[in-house]
Amino acid sequence: MAVESQHTSLHKTVDLGDGLVMRWSTKADTENVASLVSEAFKWFPLGVEVPDDRVPGPNEFMRAGVRRLLSGKTPTMSENHYALVEDTKRKDGENPIVACVSLHTVSGFYGSINLPFGKPELIATDPDYRNRGLVRKLLLGMVHPESEARGDILQFIPGIGYFYRQFGYDYGLSMAGASRIETPDMIPRLPKDKSEPYTLRQATLEDLPFLNRLSTRERLHANIQVGAYYTNEYWKYTVHDAFQEKQSIFDCDRDTRIITEVASGRPVGFTIMSFAFFGTSLEAMALEEDAVVVDMTDSVLRQLFAIAKDHMDELNQGRDALSKKNAPAQEQQAEASKASETKADDKPAPISMSLRLHPKHPLIVLLGNKALRGPENIPSGFRLYTRIHSYPAFIKAVKPELEKRLANSALAGVSGHLRLDFFRKVEGCSGKGLEIVLEKGKIVEAKDWAKPTFEKLLEESLAWKKAGNTPVLYQATFSPLTFTSLLTGKNTLEELQWSYPENNVKGDNTRLLLNTLFPKVDQDFDVFFW
Repeated sequence: MAVESQHTSLHKTVDLGDGLVMRWSTKADTENVASLVSEAFKWFPLGVEVPDDRVPGPNEFMRAGVRRLLSGKTPTMSENHYALVEDTKRKDGENPIVACVSLHTVSGFYGSINLPFGKPELIATDPDYRNRGLVRKLLLGMVHPESEARGDILQFIPGIGYFYRQFGYDYGLSMAGASRIETPDMIPRLPKDKSEPYTLRQATLEDLPFLNRLSTRERLHANIQVGAYYTNEYWKYTVHDAFQEKQSIFDCDRDTRIITEVASGRPVGFTIMSFAFFGTSLEAMALEEDAVVVDMTDSVLRQLFAIAKDHMDELNQGRDALSKKNAPAQEQQAEASKASETKADDKPAPISMSLRLHPKHPLIVLLGNKALRGPENIPSGFRLYTRIHSYPAFIKAVKPELEKRLANSALAGVSGHLRLDFFRKVEGCSGKGLEIVLEKGKIVEAKDWAKPTFEKLLEESLAWKKAGNTPVLYQATFSPLTFTSLLTGKNTLEELQWSYPENNVKGDNTRLLLNTLFPKVDQDFDVFFW
């Protein structure tokens, strides 16, 4: 049961000692948080390359992102959902915000069930305040309790390798696999005597009914069973509201286009492009059921590459202008000298495009070998740290989906107790084991469970026998946190047993039950739309 504590109150402050105060944000914190985050991420390449011959300036993409998040207008979070550590002893002119974690709202689904997910994001700490456990305090003391209090069934985060394992996270979700096109030359050029059969225009508020209608799992995700979906609030913000207060070229990363069939004038689909995370990327493409994909593929891709080139040219100009503004005079002279030596016939860096679509998406199928895959395919290895505070609460939330899986299997009508031992209780998780009670194919109970002593097990067995209702027991052990990736469908039971030998299943019946309840499924999360 979610109970408001001193940490979940958006008006409460927590004294950490030595002048440090932990609290939630207000809009007045915007520029200080933006300054901290942009400095912390200055080495992180977003949209433009990080220079290899000097210390880069603040990350302007991140600065713009913070400003949007704290504007109070994004559907991702309110201006009060950045958890902050403030140093009240810092001198005038110094940034008082020394650590921060924002909490986002994500509209997710698990099979047929829509669920609220929480996402910690844009986490930063001033270098002088690192290794003091401030992020731990923000996550465990504020972000996690607030997320659980509002009903988020899990939290996930894309982030630093290994780091979030310290706070109860393990890899349990992932972004769908992606392909890429290395150069526009891989797409046939439009003959000089022809015009494009399809056009791509900027989406507007008038397109919201169309965008919402096509934002279904079938049109967007192929066979995705666990993921996030676009809401009307998402479309309104990314198509319109975000642009109303755009402050720089580094702001508003999303570009949504309506695909229109020229001959009929009818809209037949949409595309979403982004230009910061992972470079130029086609994030989504949804089409009307009767759209002739084979006729539009080359036309749409030609125009997407043209849009990408215009945007990247604008980004590079903005980067160069900012670099000149921030660089000392001697560096400006060196840059000018270097530019004068550049040959006129030097070609700009080629534009490649990541296609972050499911391998079964019709565009990827039609591209065939033109859609490259390999070690440079970033999303193929981009998994998301996942934290489930309470396995029982999660099971209860997705109960209809699990019961449907049972009903459509050889185990329809099954009864018994499924008992899972996780060996120990992990910080931030509710128990050291899980028990699911099944009666005639229905889940009647899910609760935290701890393996009792052998004496207690014998006592329990004798009591059942005396009462004449000894249940069938299904038993397994899982290394701490590894059950998460079975529950979310990221891994098969066999994969987890191979990776963790202590993961042990007692009997073929238990194996069948676990595989029926928790099969491996396709997943997809579009996580960088803020």
